[in-house]
Amino acid sequence: MDIRTRRKIYPGGFLDNLALSALSASAFAANPAFYSGTSGALAGVALAAIGGAWFAYRVASAGYHAVFDSSSEVRINSDEVPNIAPEDGVLLGYTVDTGEPLVIPWEDWMRHCLVVGQSGVGKTVFGEWIMAQQIVRGGGLLWIDGKLDPDNLYKLDAMCAWAGRRADLLVINAGNPNLTNTYNPILFGDADEVASRVLSLIPSSEGNPGTDYYRQAANQGVTTLVDAIQSAKLAYNFMDLSILLQNQRALSMLENAVPDSPQGKALKLFLDQYKQSNKDGIVSIDMKRLKETFGGIGGRMHMFGSGNFGRITSTYTPDVNLFEDIMANKIIYVMLPTMGKKEAASNFGKMMLGDLRSAIARVQDMPKKDRPWPPFLNFSDEFGSYVTQAADRPFEQGRSAHIVMMPAFQTMANLDAVSEELREMVLGNTWTKVFFKVGTDDTAKKIVELIGKERRVALTVSISDGIGVQRDPSRGILKGSTGSDSFSISERTEMADKVSADMLKKLGKGEAIVTYGGSKVYHIKIPAINFSKAFLDEIGPFSINRKPPRYRRGLDLFGKVDGLLSG
Repeated sequence: MDIRTRRKIYPGGFLDNLALSALSASAFAANPAFYSGTSGALAGVALAAIGGAWFAYRVASAGYHAVFDSSSEVRINSDEVPNIAPEDGVLLGYTVDTGEPLVIPWEDWMRHCLVVGQSGVGKTVFGEWIMAQQIVRGGGLLWIDGKLDPDNLYKLDAMCAWAGRRADLLVINAGNPNLTNTYNPILFGDADEVASRVLSLIPSSEGNPGTDYYRQAANQGVTTLVDAIQSAKLAYNFMDLSILLQNQRALSMLENAVPDSPQGKALKLFLDQYKQSNKDGIVSIDMKRLKETFGGIGGRMHMFGSGNFGRITSTYTPDVNLFEDIMANKIIYVMLPTMGKKEAASNFGKMMLGDLRSAIARVQDMPKKDRPWPPFLNFSDEFGSYVTQAADRPFEQGRSAHIVMMPAFQTMANLDAVSEELREMVLGNTWTKVFFKVGTDDTAKKIVELIGKERRVALTVSISDGIGVQRDPSRGILKGSTGSDSFSISERTEMADKVSADMLKKLGKGEAIVTYGGSKVYHIKIPAINFSKAFLDEIGPFSINRKPPRYRRGLDLFGKVDGLLSG
């Protein structure tokens, strides 16, 4: 409590004097020397209650003024908000105790924002509020949504329509291939980058030498194949790579298509380790050994090259090119069916983050003046459903590329499930942290530790009064009386948590505790974005923005499958 707040508590003025008089009068009223029976006692209690209630109100109101929303059960004093105009940063919300706008300046916003809270408390509403500002300002964003809620799509479409940017919206809908743009997450980038994305489908192999052998072999195989395909100037997709790892004729076809080059020689060396000769001296590839080594990764890629996912990814000219779309400030919404297709959706999200990582690297190579502005936003809702260790680098390097990471998840255990290193990387590289109502003691305790402690002043208010009575012993009558009263305030300093675990559990919907810069703490309310039925009727139903038809020569091994299987 600062000195201005403490000074508000010291008594003065008509009402304070009246309350002190009530406290003093209560002592006289309750003294049997003046009044007998219950009437005097009741009068004394009533006067004491009135005076005490007034000073209790004075102490409480001096430290807290709920001018924005007095319905909150949580009471903290927000730090002084940055003196930043809304156009010079991002408006998170309004402080509950003062009603002031909390604006994070661009330079600090690019240091990333963390969002934590249990389901249904306002994380997505907060994301919509931030994305609405991004859309109105002409900025680009990538929203990876782990819930597959059609209402979120229609809300985002309405935001774009309201801002006049409906043509900038691209949708990757893994749950409905009839309502989606096309996207090939392994088509762009060099061979090492593509292999890294593909390997995100395989669990980490640290501490398991046997598993690590197959992982490294898969890395070598995918890198070699992609490098060879790219040197032949051919496009490819998941199905092409899956068939190459399982069919000898497809490998021979690629070997003949690759020119005499370092990539061609690398492919020959790779295949040579799987070649064998029969008794007639005929050389062939031992497909049994090849499948034993690459069957796992080949099967995972087949999953994304077939079915509904295949209708999105089996393209050589995708609508979504993440690097180009970042540079063009496009609005990309990725809908993951994590409930019905948990493993496939999770792996798809992992590759999406891998593609983003590659795009960030390319943006970093651009001149600073050409990097996206306003900073491109990545809102990863339900981040714990698809996060991998490879997600750590964007938090370290995204700032230099003008790309903001804003992951949202329910518990700290979502990060710990990957590694403690990832948790520390994310927590240590998010300048702004937004904490909604949490449902577990462990997460609440970790958040309390993150917010930290502060030095507080504990006040002790004491009120005393005394009465002196003089009697004539011989006659037994009252000769006179004297009275005195005093009021004092003492204080002591102590270290205490800025926010308690109990406070975090009492937060209401749309209400959050924000830490900024590691030391500032704010209690805010977040506005909700809603549109009238009349406006929604006016803009009409959502429709996919298709890119003009293009042609690019690809491997198309699936189209040649009859020839690959026949004698």
